[in-house]
Amino acid sequence: MKYLMWDIDGTLLLSGGAGKAAMIKVIKDYYFLDAFDFTRSLAGRTDSDIIKSVVTRLRGRCNAAETAGLLIRYHMELPHQLELHKGRILKNVEKTLAYFAQADSKYLNCLLTGNTRTGAQLKLEHYDLKKYFSFDHSVFGEISENREMLAQVARHRLYMQDENASAADLIFIGDTPNDAKCANAISAPCLIVLEGSGYKREDFDEVKPWKIIDALPDEPQELEALFDDLYKQ
Repeated sequence: MKYLMWDIDGTLLLSGGAGKAAMIKVIKDYYFLDAFDFTRSLAGRTDSDIIKSVVTRLRGRCNAAETAGLLIRYHMELPHQLELHKGRILKNVEKTLAYFAQADSKYLNCLLTGNTRTGAQLKLEHYDLKKYFSFDHSVFGEISENREMLAQVARHRLYMQDENASAADLIFIGDTPNDAKCANAISAPCLIVLEGSGYKREDFDEVKPWKIIDALPDEPQELEALFDDLYKQ
């Protein structure tokens, strides 16, 4: 079995800014702020990194209890913001996930995402995509603020299940240079899908992902053939 480690935001779907809006609403309410915005892009970062950086910025230091409290409030606010914002599933995502979710597939849909487990579930449930994934083999953003550490956890879990498995059995699928860096941390292949990305091909020159494609193909068999060729090399 090979494992497809999908990112969510910008790879599977665009939430229309619902996640960012939920975080801003919670931060403004918690700290009694009239206005707030992030000083860095949120793309490719973990939720724990985002929240910890906010707490440090506003308090001068990071408090674990405060961070946990903000995440709980974020999870409560996110469903409301998902309803308010007009997001969408990206091109060919659902047919691709459904194809690899078939019982006889050689590839298993999993997640490696900066979203927390709860945040990931809420987004996927909203867009009716949760049913296609194995959460037992997935890795989420609350584990570490360092996305590369998520890749290390994914590799360790795979080894614990099968000591003959290698990092090459994990295919990372994302839309940002951070996704490629994450895969590179364990020498795993990374497929970049540009359709929902805010990055251009040249932005990936330094991180060198395995493949870059403009969008998921119309026929999932084409993507499967691409993966099959990887393992024939």
